[in-house]
Amino acid sequence: MATVLQKPIIILALLLVNSMLFPQNNHNNLTPWCIKPYYGKQYDKELDHNYSCIGLEAFFFLSQSINVGAFVNGGTFKYSMTFYEDNNFILYDGECRDLFWKYGINSEFHPIPLLFPNFRIIDVYLDGHIGLFIFTSDYWPTKYKFLYGMGIGLALNLSKHFGLFYERNYDNVNTTLQKNNKEKIKAMNRFGLNFHF
Repeated sequence: MATVLQKPIIILALLLVNSMLFPQNNHNNLTPWCIKPYYGKQYDKELDHNYSCIGLEAFFFLSQSINVGAFVNGGTFKYSMTFYEDNNFILYDGECRDLFWKYGINSEFHPIPLLFPNFRIIDVYLDGHIGLFIFTSDYWPTKYKFLYGMGIGLALNLSKHFGLFYERNYDNVNTTLQKNNKEKIKAMNRFGLNFHF
């Protein structure tokens, strides 16, 4: 009997908290502007590659469900590398640390406000982005690459002006070279804050 009642009780609790945080007369939008600082991490255990970054996004809501904005993030790409001379003497064997930057424009689609206009405490959304990827290294030439990708996010809005979010983000530069010499797209996990104003 207790397990049967658990789901309705959780749903009622969420609706109650939502009505307290977001009164009915304010349901049309959280606020039109949103700034999202975040930390991102990607790790490939097979090849011991490690990406990490910090970034910032700024959005303007065109409607309850669609926003557009811009982003910038930068970080490090760590990996193990061994360099040899022609006669197979090891010149370097250890960890390399390179830098990268990503910046561009993006947009998010939020379906929940279309289905449940008064429900704001939990949000699920899709993200699409395009931009430029810049890779700098002490060992390789600087690279510039057109960037495109998408992701899915989950937000917990603790008030009209503040919340938390998690995103699983995929793009054409979050890749690792597999043993068959084919690139495999890997996800970057991002954690951050929402500031609405």
